[in-house]
Amino acid sequence: MASNRGHFETVFEFVEACESLTRIDAVLAAVQSMAEPLGFSSFIITGLPLPNRPLEPLVLLNSWPAGWSKRYLSQNYFQIDPVGQHAFATSAPLRWGDAPYRKEARLAQQVMGEAVEFGLRDGVLVPIFTATGWQSAISYASGHKLDLGPKDMAAAHLLAITAHSRLRSLLSEERNLRRKLTPRERETLAWIAAGKSAWETSSILGISEATVITHLNNIRRKLNVANTTQAVVVALQAGELQPY
Repeated sequence: MASNRGHFETVFEFVEACESLTRIDAVLAAVQSMAEPLGFSSFIITGLPLPNRPLEPLVLLNSWPAGWSKRYLSQNYFQIDPVGQHAFATSAPLRWGDAPYRKEARLAQQVMGEAVEFGLRDGVLVPIFTATGWQSAISYASGHKLDLGPKDMAAAHLLAITAHSRLRSLLSEERNLRRKLTPRERETLAWIAAGKSAWETSSILGISEATVITHLNNIRRKLNVANTTQAVVVALQAGELQPY
């Protein structure tokens, strides 16, 4: 696709108008309308999971083909996706084909090959680092080989950052209305989600281990789950934890 001189100017107009978007579906439609002229047919906006954790609870917006989305999320392909994994190692936008991985790596080849079967032949990854310490990303996809110049890449970058910021704000407003956990319970669960033990969490928060265990018992009860792993997943889905 040839570079279009108007992309950057159009995205600047989106930046100015983005604050007026008050619904998540409006953000989805706006990003789609901005991404299509750049050659992108679909995209996903998501937080990045900790090792061996699922991606699905962290997905904010997803316009991927339904079949590919279902397969990618259910098979936890993120853990072997060379593009997704490289999001942890860079802060700059990245063409999918530039993601470093061994071409002979069977699982990586499998993911990239299956993506092509669903019409995702090329794309751009934009990593996003947030104030909470969690990492996020937007991955744009195209059904054909892209020909993007520096201005196109800059436009995709600016679009991603602006859309993510607005989406995050809208989701926070929406989820604040239906939170069940107290601030201390959310803080406790956040450290557990980061891989800390109850004892380590107690040391970090300056409370007793027994108090941490009490908080975790209360969290499981409030979220109606059987164990702490389930509590983390449900809390992420409900917006009790902010992974983006």
